Amino acid sequence: MPFYKPSELTFQNQRFSAILYGAPGTGKTTLACSAPKPLLIDLDRGIQRIKAQHRPTCLIEKTFEELLKDLESEEMKEFETIIIDTGGALITLLQDYVMRKDPINRTKSGTISQKGYGAVKLEFQCLTNRLKTVLNKNIIYVFHTVEEKNKDGVAVQRLLCEGSSKNIVWQPCDFGGYVFMNGDQRMIGFTPTDEYFAKGCYGINGVRKIPALGVNDKNDYITKLFEEANANIAKDNEFFAAERETYEKAMEQGKAMIAAWKTPDEFTKAKDELKKLPHALTSFVELCAICKQTIAELGFQWDSAKHAYVAPKPIAKDEPKDEPKRAEGKPFEEVDGAQENTTAKKGKEAAKRAIDKMIAEAEESGEKAE
Repeated sequence: MPFYKPSELTFQNQRFSAILYGAPGTGKTTLACSAPKPLLIDLDRGIQRIKAQHRPTCLIEKTFEELLKDLESEEMKEFETIIIDTGGALITLLQDYVMRKDPINRTKSGTISQKGYGAVKLEFQCLTNRLKTVLNKNIIYVFHTVEEKNKDGVAVQRLLCEGSSKNIVWQPCDFGGYVFMNGDQRMIGFTPTDEYFAKGCYGINGVRKIPALGVNDKNDYITKLFEEANANIAKDNEFFAAERETYEKAMEQGKAMIAAWKTPDEFTKAKDELKKLPHALTSFVELCAICKQTIAELGFQWDSAKHAYVAPKPIAKDEPKDEPKRAEGKPFEEVDGAQENTTAKKGKEAAKRAIDKMIAEAEESGEKAE
């Protein structure tokens, strides 16, 4: 698996997953259909409530298997956003699906078991991930709300769906917007409050007005929201653009310098020479690591007395090799943070004390026996 540095991550043309929820009649489905190139999967049989001029292409599914089959069809290629209306109806389909798939997911009375709820959670997450990452689609779940009381007795708005599912549907989603009316004005909140839960990301947060739709108005609110999020992502990329350029130049120049150095004296001065380069991100640390590896390959050794690297001394055939010693004051020692393992050192000392004690006890026993 490749490792990515911050400068290598761009997230351009991101696909998003979102939850839109609110009370009946607040226009949640119409709002969801304002996403780019939408396909409405109408599990709640509510498409007739959308004004004709704003109705998208739709699918009406009876089982989860039908849904999975249709998602793999050729026709899916023309759509950018999949809308599930409602998420609660999807949870019901998933419960039926997992109970038919494996008897362990249902109780003797025919209701879903605890293991079944776990299976529903897994299927929901797999569906979201497949739509977003494999099929490269935006996905929007539309939910109704139910009013509940929190531990302080304050009324809060929660997703209307069965069991613990309401707690897991938020996890894979980038945005969660609560749609409500403020007088005659439709609003959507992306920041959680005491009254409702919400979720913001990529600079999309706070409470926003939803413009009223006239007969000839284009329904594109969510499309513009996604464009705003991608624009914010692009701004983050610009932050790293100059850093990335400096990093790449430093790495190119530094590698050329290291390749040109051949003598111990040059490598003794290497750290100071590398510091003179204009660095960004992790360029200095990476070049020091390359330099240290090159020194090891050339066989140069650190002479603590001279505070310099020296060429290795030729060893005579019968001459015993010196035990390796910790080199003091090596120029790259502080860069890679190489330190003696304190825990291991203490363990060795404890083991030595234990052995010494055993020898002393054995000698004492021998003296007594005599």
